[in-house]
Amino acid sequence: MRTLAILFCLLLLTACSVENTEEFVFRKTLEYQLVKLCDDEEACITAVKTQTKACMESSNWRDFLNNQDDTAELNRFTVAFYGCLLDPEGLPYFEVH
Repeated sequence: MRTLAILFCLLLLTACSVENTEEFVFRKTLEYQLVKLCDDEEACITAVKTQTKACMESSNWRDFLNNQDDTAELNRFTVAFYGCLLDPEGLPYFEVH
């Protein structure tokens, strides 16, 4: 019982904030969709898994999340985010049309 109480207290003290949870869910959703687009290309999959978080930050993902109904914001985020995921030669893996 004591162990359970300690575990419960640890969970309360280290609980994720709403912002961290939003970021995690948004990032994992993007990663899942992008990995599917990579097919079996390992370099692409690795780039998605290692670059997504930094690309979210550089493309200001939170502005997009707060303005999802704004077409201009969607276009801005899409171009910035997808253009950030680069292959070893520095070229984007994904194109936005």
